[in-house]
Amino acid sequence: MGSNPRKYNSFNKGSRSVQWMRALTLRQWRHGDPVKDPIRNIHHAGEHIDELLKELGASGELEAAQLNEAWVKVAGGFIAKNAKPESLKKGVLVLRVVQPTLKFQLEQMKGKLLQNFKRELGEGVVKMIILRI
Repeated sequence: MGSNPRKYNSFNKGSRSVQWMRALTLRQWRHGDPVKDPIRNIHHAGEHIDELLKELGASGELEAAQLNEAWVKVAGGFIAKNAKPESLKKGVLVLRVVQPTLKFQLEQMKGKLLQNFKRELGEGVVKMIILRI
């Protein structure tokens, strides 16, 4: 048995086969070929959101200004200074209140506040109020 063990080793058939196998193994280990420019088709939402809002006829700042203006009319001056609208999404208004006693008072007034919002902004704009300190 004088055969040469290197003769049957498939990796030693040529340096080209070894390089190819190494490259294939690295590609599989890295889950594909490396990307030359990783941010080439990446865009931030802020680049397009203003244009989209204009096309739809809405603007986040305008809605916030309208909501704050309506809040002053609905709640009155004192309450409007001590409780600010934080967000309005899908009919749920979140109010940020400065102290627990005012939160308790506004909890008791939710029905009246909802009626005032209905009168000021229309049916279904504010369906529920959540108060947070």
